[in-house]
Amino acid sequence: MIYNERRSLPIWKRILVSILSIVMIALQLAVFTVMVLYTVRETLDFTTGMSILYIITELLGFILVLTIIKRRINTNYKLTWCILIMLAPVFFGPFYLLNLTSRHLSRRKRTLIHEQLKQIPLSDVKEELKEDNPRFYNIANVVNNIQLAPVLKNSKFKFYPDIAIKDQDMFLDLKNAKRTIYLEYFIISPGKLTDELYEILKERGEAGVKIKILYDDIGCRGHNNGKIIKMLAGIKNCEVCPYQPFGINFNILVNYRNHRKLCIIDSVIAYCGGDNLADEYAHIIERFGYWRDNCSRYEGEAALSFAIQFGEMWYASTKEVLRDFEPEIIPQFEGYGYVMPFTDGPLFVGDSTYNLFLSMITNAKKCVYISTPYFIIDETMIDVICMKCKEGLDVKILMPGKPDKRTAFYMSRENYSKIIRAGGEIYEMSRGFNHAKNIMVDGRCAFVGTANMDYRSLYLHFECGALIMDSPEISVMEDDFLKEIENADFITYEKFKKRPWYQKFIAFIFNLFAPVF
Repeated sequence: MIYNERRSLPIWKRILVSILSIVMIALQLAVFTVMVLYTVRETLDFTTGMSILYIITELLGFILVLTIIKRRINTNYKLTWCILIMLAPVFFGPFYLLNLTSRHLSRRKRTLIHEQLKQIPLSDVKEELKEDNPRFYNIANVVNNIQLAPVLKNSKFKFYPDIAIKDQDMFLDLKNAKRTIYLEYFIISPGKLTDELYEILKERGEAGVKIKILYDDIGCRGHNNGKIIKMLAGIKNCEVCPYQPFGINFNILVNYRNHRKLCIIDSVIAYCGGDNLADEYAHIIERFGYWRDNCSRYEGEAALSFAIQFGEMWYASTKEVLRDFEPEIIPQFEGYGYVMPFTDGPLFVGDSTYNLFLSMITNAKKCVYISTPYFIIDETMIDVICMKCKEGLDVKILMPGKPDKRTAFYMSRENYSKIIRAGGEIYEMSRGFNHAKNIMVDGRCAFVGTANMDYRSLYLHFECGALIMDSPEISVMEDDFLKEIENADFITYEKFKKRPWYQKFIAFIFNLFAPVF
């Protein structure tokens, strides 16, 4: 069954939504036309009334700029929007307002789901971490103070440097599912991987396992996945729901997408990483050379914490509160360090991922290793990385050498300069595309998850992941990272300066508007 909130609306509401959408598009065209007329008003010899209207729009633009300045948002966002609105208030004023839709639920809905989640027992050992390692406690507290993100100790954590191996284990776990299967992915693409997944889910669904699938409707566009979605929706005991913006949403920039990737089995096993359900991630087909990505497997309370995250997004998409994801027995493990699963979701207000990344880098004492497909960040983050370089820390950043999005690649390269001159090392993966999203600090603290180091992941999309502390698997992560950079292309400052002129020009133009998009 496909659960689609918009399609389930009464026919009169669907007609109303369609009419409003047309009106909003017409409004955009109208204000653009008026803006052009303003530009040529002297040529057209417009009357004084037009000049008065122009003054009014400038005044309204100025008032809107004042409200933006008062908002608690990133300074780069404020600056970019303020400049655009002051330059052309008639166009960018409505454009800003139409894209102001919040990525968070209303306070009433947040309270409702929050009360449900608080009833689920999770053994938060944050105070124990404070005694054991005050520095890690401070890092975890950055996220813990924003949302329900308990620090857990008795969970098993395994890191996969190769998605093909991870998929083998994940499919085996899915075959052994007894009660529930929850899947949440940005992309579900047709191919051998999803064909095999379908057969497993079909068998489990017929055995009585409850299956719920969330996918992002924007992320899946262009992947011709209509057939596989219908096949999944036809499975017995399976509900499929495309993520939709909350209510009526006219967000033209298609921000606030569900970029999370989760597979949760019986709420005791969970997989979370950078890979989607598509053949290129598992090396079944090749795109941009070798596709480097990684993922992690969690067993125990950490998996239940991820199930709670899924329940949050399921409620946001369907208005259904899940009540059957709490397992009867939660397995306990020792020797895997501390794990703190967390999310950037509609339930909690705050930029959890950005704050965590900044805190991890700030608290580094020996080394900082970063793997990311995109590197489009604000000056604060760049300055903190540069500061660590100047302190003498071993700072290494791994980027793709063969990009999937050329514009984003050029924009990312523009941010190399200050870090290279500060003493940091930047590498570009020569054998293919680096899609892995990790930060490793001092060999004892790491992030594994779905968030890129760019504005969209850090501010605009819903992401998830985990902060890992004092786990033996962190050394596996570091070994995989250092092994990759041995064969990567080391970017010197001379090589950086020799970028083609068109790359510099494209990066300059698009970086001006990076915070907006």
